[in-house]
Amino acid sequence: MTKKLKVVVIGTGNVAAIAIRCIQGREDMELVGVWAHRETAGHLVGTDAGLLDADQPCGVTITDNEEEIFELKPDCAICVINIRNPVVCDQVNGEWYKKFLKRGINVVSPSVANLIYPPACPDQEYIADISQTAHYGNASIYVNGQEPGFAEHLAMLAATCSNTIKTITTSEMFNYSTTQEREELTYAYGFDEPAEYVAALEPPEFQIACWGVPIRNVADKLGYKLEKITASFEKRVTEKDIEVGYGIIQAGKVAAVRLRTCGIVNGREAIVVEHINRMSQDIAPDWPMTDRVGQIRVVIEGDPNLQLDFNVGLKENPEELSYDGYVMTAMRIVNAIPYVCEAAAGIVTIHDLPLTTPSTAFRSDAVFVPHKVCKPKK
Repeated sequence: MTKKLKVVVIGTGNVAAIAIRCIQGREDMELVGVWAHRETAGHLVGTDAGLLDADQPCGVTITDNEEEIFELKPDCAICVINIRNPVVCDQVNGEWYKKFLKRGINVVSPSVANLIYPPACPDQEYIADISQTAHYGNASIYVNGQEPGFAEHLAMLAATCSNTIKTITTSEMFNYSTTQEREELTYAYGFDEPAEYVAALEPPEFQIACWGVPIRNVADKLGYKLEKITASFEKRVTEKDIEVGYGIIQAGKVAAVRLRTCGIVNGREAIVVEHINRMSQDIAPDWPMTDRVGQIRVVIEGDPNLQLDFNVGLKENPEELSYDGYVMTAMRIVNAIPYVCEAAAGIVTIHDLPLTTPSTAFRSDAVFVPHKVCKPKK
Protein backbone atom coordinates (compact mmCIF):
# COMPACT_ATOMS: atom_id res chain seq x y z
CA MET A 1 0.00 0.00 0.00
CA THR A 2 1.20 3.51 -0.78
CA LYS A 3 2.62 5.31 2.25
CA LYS A 4 0.10 7.60 3.90
CA LEU A 5 0.64 11.33 3.69
CA LYS A 6 1.24 12.91 7.09
CA VAL A 7 -1.11 15.86 7.70
CA VAL A 8 -1.27 18.55 10.38
CA VAL A 9 -4.14 20.95 11.02
CA ILE A 10 -3.52 24.55 12.07
CA GLY A 11 -6.68 25.80 13.80
CA THR A 12 -9.53 24.36 15.85
CA GLY A 13 -12.65 26.09 14.48
CA ASN A 14 -15.54 24.49 12.64
CA VAL A 15 -13.73 23.82 9.34
CA ALA A 16 -10.61 22.56 11.14
CA ALA A 17 -12.66 20.27 13.38
CA ILE A 18 -14.51 18.78 10.43
CA ALA A 19 -11.29 18.29 8.48
CA ILE A 20 -9.87 16.38 11.48
CA ARG A 21 -12.90 14.08 11.52
CA CYS A 22 -12.91 13.51 7.78
CA ILE A 23 -9.25 12.47 7.65
CA GLN A 24 -9.97 9.55 9.98
CA GLY A 25 -10.26 6.26 8.14
CA ARG A 26 -8.72 7.47 4.87
CA GLU A 27 -6.17 5.18 3.26
CA ASP A 28 -4.10 7.95 1.66
CA MET A 29 -3.44 10.24 4.63
CA GLU A 30 -3.22 10.35 8.42
CA LEU A 31 -3.54 13.13 10.96
CA VAL A 32 -0.35 13.55 12.98
CA GLY A 33 -0.74 16.94 14.67
CA VAL A 34 -3.14 19.80 15.50
CA TRP A 35 -2.18 23.31 16.60
CA ALA A 36 -4.47 25.66 18.58
CA HIS A 37 -4.20 29.44 18.68
CA ARG A 38 -3.12 30.18 22.25
CA GLU A 39 -5.22 33.36 22.59
CA THR A 40 -8.48 32.08 21.13
CA ALA A 41 -8.40 28.34 21.84
CA GLY A 42 -5.81 27.84 24.57
CA HIS A 43 -8.27 25.85 26.67
CA LEU A 44 -8.19 23.08 24.02
CA VAL A 45 -4.46 22.45 24.45
CA GLY A 46 -3.86 18.97 25.83
CA THR A 47 -7.22 17.60 24.68
CA ASP A 48 -7.82 15.01 21.96
CA ALA A 49 -8.44 16.60 18.55
CA GLY A 50 -10.97 13.94 17.60
CA LEU A 51 -13.45 15.29 20.13
CA LEU A 52 -13.73 18.65 18.35
CA ASP A 53 -16.26 17.23 15.88
CA ALA A 54 -16.82 13.58 16.74
CA ASP A 55 -17.86 11.35 19.60
CA GLN A 56 -14.55 9.60 20.27
CA PRO A 57 -10.83 10.41 20.46
CA CYS A 58 -8.54 10.09 17.44
CA GLY A 59 -5.29 9.82 19.37
CA VAL A 60 -3.83 13.23 18.43
CA THR A 61 -3.35 15.73 21.25
CA ILE A 62 -3.81 19.43 20.49
CA THR A 63 -0.73 21.60 21.06
CA ASP A 64 0.03 25.32 20.96
CA ASN A 65 3.74 24.73 20.33
CA GLU A 66 4.78 25.53 16.75
CA GLU A 67 8.05 23.61 16.94
CA GLU A 68 6.21 20.44 17.93
CA ILE A 69 4.23 20.74 14.70
CA PHE A 70 7.31 21.28 12.53
CA GLU A 71 9.15 18.37 14.20
CA LEU A 72 6.41 16.04 12.91
CA LYS A 73 7.73 16.69 9.37
CA PRO A 74 4.28 16.57 7.76
CA ASP A 75 3.73 16.24 4.03
CA CYS A 76 0.92 18.80 4.12
CA ALA A 77 -0.61 21.38 6.46
CA ILE A 78 -4.26 22.38 6.53
CA CYS A 79 -4.26 26.03 7.60
CA VAL A 80 -7.69 27.12 8.82
CA ILE A 81 -7.19 29.70 11.55
CA ASN A 82 -10.44 31.63 11.87
CA ILE A 83 -10.23 35.22 13.18
CA ARG A 84 -13.28 37.45 12.77
CA ASN A 85 -11.33 40.38 11.35
CA PRO A 86 -10.69 39.26 7.73
CA VAL A 87 -7.52 41.37 7.39
CA VAL A 88 -5.96 39.90 10.53
CA CYS A 89 -7.17 36.42 9.51
CA ASP A 90 -5.41 36.72 6.14
CA GLN A 91 -2.23 37.94 7.81
CA VAL A 92 -2.12 35.13 10.39
CA ASN A 93 -2.83 32.41 7.82
CA GLY A 94 -0.32 33.97 5.42
CA GLU A 95 2.40 33.83 8.08
CA TRP A 96 1.74 30.12 8.57
CA TYR A 97 1.79 29.48 4.82
CA LYS A 98 5.34 30.80 4.58
CA LYS A 99 6.52 28.92 7.68
CA PHE A 100 5.47 25.64 6.11
CA LEU A 101 6.40 26.38 2.52
CA LYS A 102 9.99 27.38 3.30
CA ARG A 103 10.38 24.06 5.13
CA GLY A 104 9.21 22.14 2.08
CA ILE A 105 5.74 21.38 3.50
CA ASN A 106 2.74 21.66 1.19
CA VAL A 107 -0.22 23.79 2.28
CA VAL A 108 -3.98 23.73 1.65
CA SER A 109 -6.34 26.38 3.00
CA PRO A 110 -9.78 27.95 2.44
CA SER A 111 -8.87 31.22 4.09
CA VAL A 112 -7.26 33.76 1.73
CA ALA A 113 -9.46 34.49 -1.30
CA ASN A 114 -6.72 36.19 -3.31
CA LEU A 115 -4.76 32.94 -3.53
CA ILE A 116 -7.74 31.13 -5.09
CA TYR A 117 -6.91 32.95 -8.31
CA PRO A 118 -3.65 34.91 -7.94
CA PRO A 119 -3.92 37.00 -11.15
CA ALA A 120 -6.92 38.79 -9.58
CA CYS A 121 -5.05 39.79 -6.43
CA PRO A 122 -4.41 43.56 -6.31
CA ASP A 123 -1.26 42.97 -4.24
CA GLN A 124 1.02 41.13 -6.65
CA GLU A 125 3.98 41.64 -4.31
CA TYR A 126 2.17 39.39 -1.81
CA ILE A 127 1.58 36.78 -4.52
CA ALA A 128 5.23 36.94 -5.56
CA ASP A 129 6.35 36.53 -1.94
CA ILE A 130 4.22 33.41 -1.42
CA SER A 131 5.25 31.98 -4.79
CA GLN A 132 8.96 32.58 -4.18
CA THR A 133 8.75 31.00 -0.73
CA ALA A 134 7.01 27.94 -2.20
CA HIS A 135 9.65 27.55 -4.89
CA TYR A 136 12.42 28.01 -2.32
CA GLY A 137 11.04 25.08 -0.29
CA ASN A 138 9.96 23.08 -3.37
CA ALA A 139 6.42 22.96 -1.98
CA SER A 140 2.93 23.75 -3.27
CA ILE A 141 0.04 25.77 -1.86
CA TYR A 142 -3.62 25.43 -2.86
CA VAL A 143 -6.38 27.72 -1.57
CA ASN A 144 -10.04 27.00 -2.29
CA GLY A 145 -13.40 26.82 -0.59
CA GLN A 146 -17.13 26.88 -1.10
CA GLU A 147 -17.53 30.46 -2.33
CA PRO A 148 -15.22 31.84 -3.62
CA GLY A 149 -13.88 28.58 -4.98
CA PHE A 150 -16.42 25.90 -5.77
CA ALA A 151 -19.16 28.29 -6.93
CA GLU A 152 -17.19 29.78 -9.83
CA HIS A 153 -15.89 26.30 -10.66
CA LEU A 154 -19.55 25.28 -11.00
CA ALA A 155 -20.23 28.33 -13.19
CA MET A 156 -17.34 27.44 -15.50
CA LEU A 157 -18.64 23.88 -15.75
CA ALA A 158 -22.10 25.16 -16.72
CA ALA A 159 -20.53 27.43 -19.34
CA THR A 160 -19.19 24.37 -21.17
CA CYS A 161 -22.79 23.89 -22.34
CA SER A 162 -23.04 27.43 -23.79
CA ASN A 163 -22.80 28.79 -27.30
CA THR A 164 -23.17 32.48 -26.42
CA ILE A 165 -23.62 34.12 -23.03
CA LYS A 166 -25.40 37.35 -22.19
CA THR A 167 -25.01 37.12 -18.42
CA ILE A 168 -23.70 34.44 -16.07
CA THR A 169 -24.91 34.84 -12.48
CA THR A 170 -23.83 32.82 -9.47
CA SER A 171 -26.08 33.26 -6.41
CA GLU A 172 -25.64 31.99 -2.89
CA MET A 173 -29.07 31.83 -1.25
CA PHE A 174 -28.73 30.75 2.35
CA ASN A 175 -31.07 30.94 5.32
CA TYR A 176 -28.81 31.55 8.32
CA SER A 177 -31.51 31.30 10.99
CA THR A 178 -29.94 28.21 12.62
CA THR A 179 -26.55 29.88 13.19
CA GLN A 180 -25.51 29.61 16.83
CA GLU A 181 -23.30 32.70 17.07
CA ARG A 182 -24.74 36.19 16.61
CA GLU A 183 -21.39 37.91 16.00
CA GLU A 184 -20.67 35.60 13.07
CA LEU A 185 -23.55 37.28 11.22
CA THR A 186 -23.58 40.84 12.52
CA TYR A 187 -19.95 41.68 11.76
CA ALA A 188 -19.95 40.62 8.11
CA TYR A 189 -23.57 41.15 7.05
CA GLY A 190 -25.19 43.39 9.66
CA PHE A 191 -27.90 40.91 10.65
CA ASP A 192 -29.75 41.76 13.87
CA GLU A 193 -28.56 45.37 13.74
CA PRO A 194 -30.42 48.60 12.86
CA ALA A 195 -30.56 49.47 9.17
CA GLU A 196 -28.02 52.28 9.64
CA TYR A 197 -25.36 49.87 10.93
CA VAL A 198 -22.53 49.51 8.40
CA ALA A 199 -21.50 45.87 8.05
CA ALA A 200 -17.94 44.85 7.17
CA LEU A 201 -18.95 43.77 3.67
CA GLU A 202 -21.09 46.81 2.95
CA PRO A 203 -18.39 49.13 1.52
CA PRO A 204 -17.96 48.36 -2.21
CA GLU A 205 -14.20 47.97 -1.91
CA PHE A 206 -14.59 45.05 0.51
CA GLN A 207 -17.07 43.26 -1.74
CA ILE A 208 -14.85 43.75 -4.75
CA ALA A 209 -11.80 42.55 -2.82
CA CYS A 210 -13.60 39.28 -2.09
CA TRP A 211 -15.85 38.55 -5.05
CA GLY A 212 -13.81 40.34 -7.67
CA VAL A 213 -11.57 37.26 -7.48
CA PRO A 214 -14.12 34.70 -8.79
CA ILE A 215 -15.46 37.24 -11.31
CA ARG A 216 -12.00 37.79 -12.75
CA ASN A 217 -11.41 34.02 -12.68
CA VAL A 218 -14.48 33.39 -14.86
CA ALA A 219 -13.73 36.35 -17.15
CA ASP A 220 -10.18 35.16 -17.81
CA LYS A 221 -11.38 31.61 -18.46
CA LEU A 222 -13.86 32.93 -21.04
CA GLY A 223 -11.15 35.08 -22.60
CA TYR A 224 -12.47 38.55 -21.68
CA LYS A 225 -10.92 41.51 -19.90
CA LEU A 226 -13.17 43.25 -17.38
CA GLU A 227 -13.77 46.95 -17.91
CA LYS A 228 -14.63 47.43 -14.24
CA ILE A 229 -16.28 45.76 -11.25
CA THR A 230 -19.28 47.30 -9.46
CA ALA A 231 -20.86 46.43 -6.14
CA SER A 232 -24.13 47.05 -4.29
CA PHE A 233 -25.44 46.12 -0.84
CA GLU A 234 -29.16 46.04 0.05
CA LYS A 235 -30.74 45.22 3.39
CA ARG A 236 -34.26 44.58 4.68
CA VAL A 237 -35.55 44.71 8.25
CA THR A 238 -38.08 42.34 9.74
CA GLU A 239 -41.53 43.61 10.70
CA LYS A 240 -41.88 41.03 13.47
CA ASP A 241 -39.70 39.29 16.03
CA ILE A 242 -37.89 36.24 14.60
CA GLU A 243 -36.67 33.28 16.65
CA VAL A 244 -33.23 32.17 15.43
CA GLY A 245 -30.49 29.81 16.55
CA TYR A 246 -28.90 32.19 19.05
CA GLY A 247 -32.05 33.98 20.30
CA ILE A 248 -34.47 36.61 18.96
CA ILE A 249 -34.11 39.19 16.18
CA GLN A 250 -36.46 41.98 17.12
CA ALA A 251 -38.75 43.79 14.71
CA GLY A 252 -36.98 46.67 12.99
CA LYS A 253 -33.61 44.89 12.81
CA VAL A 254 -31.91 43.71 9.61
CA ALA A 255 -32.94 40.17 8.68
CA ALA A 256 -32.11 39.93 4.96
CA VAL A 257 -29.22 41.19 2.85
CA ARG A 258 -28.39 41.12 -0.84
CA LEU A 259 -24.83 41.67 -2.02
CA ARG A 260 -24.32 42.03 -5.77
CA THR A 261 -20.87 42.23 -7.38
CA CYS A 262 -20.77 42.65 -11.16
CA GLY A 263 -18.04 42.34 -13.78
CA ILE A 264 -18.66 44.68 -16.72
CA VAL A 265 -17.86 43.50 -20.25
CA ASN A 266 -18.78 45.48 -23.37
CA GLY A 267 -20.46 48.10 -21.20
CA ARG A 268 -22.93 45.75 -19.48
CA GLU A 269 -23.15 43.36 -16.55
CA ALA A 270 -21.71 40.07 -17.81
CA ILE A 271 -20.48 38.13 -14.75
CA VAL A 272 -22.41 38.54 -11.51
CA VAL A 273 -21.88 37.11 -8.03
CA GLU A 274 -24.81 37.50 -5.61
CA HIS A 275 -25.31 36.67 -1.96
CA ILE A 276 -28.98 36.66 -0.97
CA ASN A 277 -29.11 35.70 2.67
CA ARG A 278 -32.08 35.65 4.99
CA MET A 279 -32.94 34.92 8.58
CA SER A 280 -36.50 34.02 7.62
CA GLN A 281 -37.91 32.85 4.28
CA ASP A 282 -40.75 35.38 4.26
CA ILE A 283 -38.46 38.46 4.17
CA ALA A 284 -37.70 40.23 0.86
CA PRO A 285 -40.02 38.04 -1.24
CA ASP A 286 -39.22 40.17 -4.31
CA TRP A 287 -35.61 39.02 -4.27
CA PRO A 288 -34.66 35.69 -5.91
CA MET A 289 -36.00 32.82 -3.81
CA THR A 290 -35.52 29.12 -3.31
CA ASP A 291 -37.51 26.69 -1.20
CA ARG A 292 -34.25 25.31 0.15
CA VAL A 293 -32.42 26.69 3.16
CA GLY A 294 -29.14 26.53 1.28
CA GLN A 295 -28.52 26.75 -2.44
CA ILE A 296 -25.87 27.84 -4.92
CA ARG A 297 -27.60 28.77 -8.18
CA VAL A 298 -25.91 29.36 -11.53
CA VAL A 299 -28.03 31.08 -14.18
CA ILE A 300 -26.74 31.61 -17.71
CA GLU A 301 -28.78 33.85 -19.97
CA GLY A 302 -27.80 33.12 -23.53
CA ASP A 303 -27.87 30.38 -26.11
CA PRO A 304 -29.05 28.19 -24.50
CA ASN A 305 -30.61 29.54 -21.28
CA LEU A 306 -29.40 27.43 -18.36
CA GLN A 307 -30.06 27.16 -14.63
CA LEU A 308 -28.16 24.91 -12.25
CA ASP A 309 -29.38 24.64 -8.63
CA PHE A 310 -26.91 23.07 -6.22
CA ASN A 311 -28.58 22.40 -2.87
CA VAL A 312 -26.74 22.28 0.45
CA GLY A 313 -28.24 20.18 3.23
CA LEU A 314 -31.46 18.18 3.24
CA LYS A 315 -34.69 20.10 2.81
CA GLU A 316 -36.25 18.32 5.77
CA ASN A 317 -33.28 19.09 8.05
CA PRO A 318 -32.62 22.84 7.79
CA GLU A 319 -30.60 22.83 11.00
CA GLU A 320 -27.87 20.94 9.14
CA LEU A 321 -27.30 23.74 6.61
CA SER A 322 -24.47 25.45 8.49
CA TYR A 323 -22.77 22.15 9.23
CA ASP A 324 -23.04 20.79 5.70
CA GLY A 325 -21.72 24.08 4.32
CA TYR A 326 -18.66 23.78 6.56
CA VAL A 327 -18.16 20.17 5.42
CA MET A 328 -18.19 21.35 1.79
CA THR A 329 -15.53 23.92 2.58
CA ALA A 330 -13.36 21.43 4.46
CA MET A 331 -13.52 18.80 1.73
CA ARG A 332 -12.53 21.23 -1.02
CA ILE A 333 -9.09 21.26 0.59
CA VAL A 334 -8.87 17.85 2.30
CA ASN A 335 -9.67 16.03 -0.96
CA ALA A 336 -7.07 18.14 -2.77
CA ILE A 337 -4.17 17.13 -0.50
CA PRO A 338 -2.89 14.14 -2.53
CA TYR A 339 -3.05 16.18 -5.75
CA VAL A 340 -1.33 19.19 -4.18
CA CYS A 341 1.47 17.02 -2.81
CA GLU A 342 2.08 15.76 -6.35
CA ALA A 343 1.85 19.20 -7.99
CA ALA A 344 4.75 21.35 -9.15
CA ALA A 345 6.12 23.83 -6.62
CA GLY A 346 4.35 27.18 -6.30
CA ILE A 347 0.76 28.42 -6.06
CA VAL A 348 -1.66 25.97 -7.68
CA THR A 349 -5.32 26.58 -8.56
CA ILE A 350 -8.26 24.62 -9.96
CA HIS A 351 -6.77 25.23 -13.41
CA ASP A 352 -3.66 23.25 -12.44
CA LEU A 353 -5.26 20.25 -10.75
CA PRO A 354 -7.51 17.45 -12.01
CA LEU A 355 -10.88 16.91 -10.34
CA THR A 356 -10.03 16.52 -6.65
CA THR A 357 -12.30 13.56 -6.01
CA PRO A 358 -12.11 11.87 -2.58
CA SER A 359 -10.31 8.60 -1.91
CA THR A 360 -12.02 5.72 -0.07
CA ALA A 361 -15.27 7.71 -0.30
CA PHE A 362 -17.46 4.63 0.24
CA ARG A 363 -15.82 3.71 3.55
CA SER A 364 -17.98 3.66 6.66
CA ASP A 365 -17.54 6.64 8.99
CA ALA A 366 -20.11 5.35 11.46
CA VAL A 367 -17.53 5.05 14.22
CA PHE A 368 -16.81 8.77 14.00
CA VAL A 369 -20.20 10.36 14.61
CA PRO A 370 -20.17 14.12 13.84
CA HIS A 371 -21.76 16.57 16.24
CA LYS A 372 -23.85 18.12 13.40
CA VAL A 373 -23.97 21.50 15.14
CA CYS A 374 -21.62 24.37 14.41
CA LYS A 375 -20.96 26.50 17.45
CA PRO A 376 -18.14 28.88 18.28
CA LYS A 377 -15.05 27.07 19.56
CA LYS A 378 -14.39 29.02 22.76
